[in-house]
Amino acid sequence: MEVQLSVVIPTLNEEKNIADLIDYLKNEKVKTEIIISDADSSDQTREIAASRGAKVVNSRQGNRGLQLNKGAEIASAPLILFLHADSTLENSALNSLVKKMKRKPDKIGGCFSLKIESEHPLLKFISWSSNLRARYLNLIFGDQGMFIKKEIFKKLGGFPEIELMEDWEFSRKMAEAGELLFLDKKIYTSARRWEEYGVLKTILLMHKIKFLHMLGYSPQKLKKIYHDAR
Repeated sequence: MEVQLSVVIPTLNEEKNIADLIDYLKNEKVKTEIIISDADSSDQTREIAASRGAKVVNSRQGNRGLQLNKGAEIASAPLILFLHADSTLENSALNSLVKKMKRKPDKIGGCFSLKIESEHPLLKFISWSSNLRARYLNLIFGDQGMFIKKEIFKKLGGFPEIELMEDWEFSRKMAEAGELLFLDKKIYTSARRWEEYGVLKTILLMHKIKFLHMLGYSPQKLKKIYHDAR
């Protein structure tokens, strides 16, 4: 069977998560190619990924767009899924993705339904509002499991190789290029980045970054604001 789906996972010191994620992907019914695009991890991320049969490419720190593009460069499947290392998927999510994209040739890509793994009311609201934004405004962020046809990805020139907001910018290009598919299958995302720095503080910082991006602040300035706040 030919590879049906290439999964590109950007990593930086993800040895605690990467083995379980790869094992899950390999156990799905879909014939999947797993590509790890690693940004100079100092732990065993690359070694663990390679030992489980994933392809590993090297990138550099501080540029998620470049990481994603490096992984996509070697993708051989007609569909590419970009997945965060601390995300997990509902059972049969990949099967649903591949089947529905085949049944709906007018769709060029899309995302899953986000569920942040926390009972915190603010994070429940973030999950709900993120799904509304993706479904009705076609604005997708990386933790929602963005997927796209490889031919369309190449035609759009890949992700902008910027420090922040590469997913926002690329999803805008996707929406302009064709119709998107919002899958009901859930993608579960760790709440660690919110909980580590404070839920409310992190949410306000993320909205500040989005607002300043819309005002035209450069990715370099946004990155400095982001890191200075943390």
